[in-house]
Amino acid sequence: MKFNIKSLLIFLLGILIMTLGVSLTVKSEIGAGAYDSINFGLAKLLDINVSIAIWLTSFIVVIIASLIRRKFLKLTTFVTSIVVGISTNMWVIIIKDIIFNTIPEKVCAFSIGICLISIGIAIYIMPKLPVNPTDDLMVALTEEKGISLMKGKLTIDTICIIIAFALKGPIGIGTVIATVLIGPLIDVINKLIRKIFSSNLS
Repeated sequence: MKFNIKSLLIFLLGILIMTLGVSLTVKSEIGAGAYDSINFGLAKLLDINVSIAIWLTSFIVVIIASLIRRKFLKLTTFVTSIVVGISTNMWVIIIKDIIFNTIPEKVCAFSIGICLISIGIAIYIMPKLPVNPTDDLMVALTEEKGISLMKGKLTIDTICIIIAFALKGPIGIGTVIATVLIGPLIDVINKLIRKIFSSNLS
């Protein structure tokens, strides 16, 4: 998909959906996503703002992706991480007064969050505009190593869980569930959307 207003809107829509999902999973207190857990753990360890932790880890991921592609740093993805950070903060502020008291409420919020994250990522990687560094790493693994989006996401999340555990991030049962489900969901949703809207994505 070439860059135009339509692709930009699809890109931004995907980010808005994804970050709402992230905010809901964190709010549910069942367990943050693997990468999110690294950022929260690092922020607590270094006593810094979570946004700064996101930028630090994003830059490291940019370097790893460039090594896999054997190309120069794709710094445009870092710009996307700034947009993701702003969008995440926006949703955190919007839903800050929403309280999930019971287990069913927490499970419902978490489940909706997982679905929104998967849908958001599947949508915003389609225009092939600069994606978030972690998602670009997933795409790099898919393009350079010939593996599916599902396997790429599972690989990245597994490594992130190990790192987050070492940093004492907010790992929970939800983290494991997210690791298992988000990769396959992105794969299925991405293929479904491309199949349905194939004539409009060229």
